[in-house]
Amino acid sequence: MTLDRKELKSQARDAMRAARPAPYWVALLLTVITAVLSVLGMSLSGSLQAYRTMLGAALEGELVYVEPVAAAGGLGWLLQVALEVMSLEMAMGFIIYALRVWRRQEAGCGNLFDGFGVFFRSIWIQVLPALFASLWSLLYVMPVTMLIVWTGEPMWLLYGLPLMIPMIMAVYSYRLAPYIMLDNPEMGCFQCVALSREMMRGHRWELFKLELSFLGWALLCALIPIAGLLLAIWVSVYMQVTTAGYYETAAKRFMSRNAPPVEPRGPEM
Repeated sequence: MTLDRKELKSQARDAMRAARPAPYWVALLLTVITAVLSVLGMSLSGSLQAYRTMLGAALEGELVYVEPVAAAGGLGWLLQVALEVMSLEMAMGFIIYALRVWRRQEAGCGNLFDGFGVFFRSIWIQVLPALFASLWSLLYVMPVTMLIVWTGEPMWLLYGLPLMIPMIMAVYSYRLAPYIMLDNPEMGCFQCVALSREMMRGHRWELFKLELSFLGWALLCALIPIAGLLLAIWVSVYMQVTTAGYYETAAKRFMSRNAPPVEPRGPEM
């Protein structure tokens, strides 16, 4: 089954037009919540205060570096962890919302909080692939670090970029794991990750090209000063709904290739 990117993206736009409320407002709400969580996290880590100080110095013509000072005590650390967890749950809620939009099911702002309904599984299914991908990144980090220390040449950061390919391949291998988990609540997270790897075997480049087709939108968002931010919100939900459609296509393709053969039956007497 060959993927038709144009048709898939066209179906995603049709699904978005049919959704009520409009997906743009749902994505805008998610953006606001994510921004608030990010600012709170930066405040607790001390990064926000350090950034303000450095920006003020830069406006006065001075370049200074200010070390961030995190909120003291274990409470500050616990609050930072809580904010990270909330961000993961909202990300899962956005996946749930996009999948419902693609399937022409009832979808709305409330779906953004549905990740909390599968709280621990939602966290684990996002953390587990990241852990696996980080292990593959060691193929780049370890030799490049050793070469830089040995030669003193920072250009090895650039020369060693081909060593990042296994990590990128791993990222795309596990991309469908959250969708599989949502459709198969009886499966464990390790099983979902393994099944995603099987479904994406030989199709990682296909998904990469699908995401690359949004590059023009990303460049347009970057070139337009203020309206670009508003456009980026629409593009984010457009990409998420398209990815949900890709999952549906990949799942049907995998099932058709792995369905048990139909045994011939004789004529009924």
